[in-house]
Order: sequence, then structure tokens, then C-alpha cells
Amino acid sequence: MARWTRLLPLMLGFLLSTPSWGEEPLIVAPSISEVKITTDFAGTTVEAVGAMSRSGDLIIKLMGPKQEATLSRETKLGPFWVEGERVKMEDAPSLLFLYATAPIASLLSPEEQQKYGLSLEGVWVRVEPQLKAHAASDWRQAFLRLKEKQGYYHEDDTAIRVFGDRLFIANMRLPADLQVGNYTIETLLVKSGKVVGHTTGGFRVHLSGIERWVWVAAHDRPWLFGSLFTLLAMLLGLVLNAIPFRRGR
Repeated sequence: MARWTRLLPLMLGFLLSTPSWGEEPLIVAPSISEVKITTDFAGTTVEAVGAMSRSGDLIIKLMGPKQEATLSRETKLGPFWVEGERVKMEDAPSLLFLYATAPIASLLSPEEQQKYGLSLEGVWVRVEPQLKAHAASDWRQAFLRLKEKQGYYHEDDTAIRVFGDRLFIANMRLPADLQVGNYTIETLLVKSGKVVGHTTGGFRVHLSGIERWVWVAAHDRPWLFGSLFTLLAMLLGLVLNAIPFRRGR
């Protein structure tokens, strides 16, 4: 409750700046505008605070930047298991959290879920190289199962708390190994199986401190970064070799 009280001034500011409920049936404000990843970053919680002009159900979609991932399938060669076919998964969101006040399947039809991208099973993934339809589907399903198992894709119908049928707050826990980039928060107000309000916000995730320096150096000057890293490793080896060690008897 103390955390909710601290966020009330932010919500009141948004309410006072809105011209009319007729134009804005839904107002949402993320509690932060950026997330800084430092050495001791262990994940964080983002709160989406909002207000709605009428009672209804809410759906919040938190989506991370797109990513590329390579999957491989092990095959048996005699008594050994070796790496077999490899495919690249492209254009899938690195993170996808779906929050709602009730199971999404009970709030919207499959067509509406597909329209707003509100189904974990319906996430679009491009598979490279091009494969036959059934083979591509198998790889896609394997990718989605892996993302759910790792906790990057999930659906939760208990994370949104509603106060007085008008104000609400959602707690969204972010993992420690976030991908750098822009994250979007889409909020939908649902009434009688239809979306009657829709708003979009977001925040940015970026590196801070030595992590940012290393990332910039590795991406902007890879040859220089690799040379310096190799040189430092050689110097460390020479230093360790020069330290006398006492032999055990």
C-alpha cells in the first residue's frame, strides 16, 4: 500500500492533464522511464499505474526488443550425440509478458487476440533457412517452449490489482539478463468481449558504468578491443608465472 501511495501523485498528474474521459478512456503511466544495467543488476520491478473511465477488464502486454537466436538439434552418431541441424529464429520479441484481470482466452475471441498479439502461441517467428511448413512449425514450437521455460514468455491473470473499478496497478518483474533496447507496454480495456480502450507506453533498458564501456568498445572497435583483451591476458599470464610459489613437501 505504501508503494501505491507514493505513485498516487504521478497518477493524479496524468488525470489532471487529460482533456476529457471521452477522448481518453484509459490512462497508464509506467513507474520508470529507463532501466540501467550495472554490475550488480539482479532484475527489477516495473509498475504500471493507470485509471480507466469505466469498469471493465484489463490486459497489459509488456514486450521487449526483437532478437535473433540459433537453435540446434542433437543427432545420434553411433554411440555419440553430436550437433545436427541448426536454424536461426528471427524477429521474435526477446521478452513477452501478458497480464490480465482474467484469463485472456475468456475475455477476447481468438481473432481479437491475434489482432493485438495477445497469445503466446501466436508469436510470429521467422525461421531461417526456409523450411517446409511442418518442419518450420516444429522449430517454432520448440523456440516458444524454450522461451516459456526460461521465463521470458509468460501469462499471468493475477498481477493486476484494481481499486474501486477505476484505478489499477500492475507489478511486472523483469529478469536480470535483459536485452538492451526499447520495451513497450500496451494496455487494453476490454468490455463485453471488445477492446474499448488502448494505450501504449514504454521504457528503455541500457548499460551503465563499465558494462557500457565494454559493450561500446566491443561493438564499435572490435579489433582494438580484441587486441587489448589478448594483451591483458598475456600480461596477466606473465605476472602469474613470475610469482614464486612454495612447493609442497
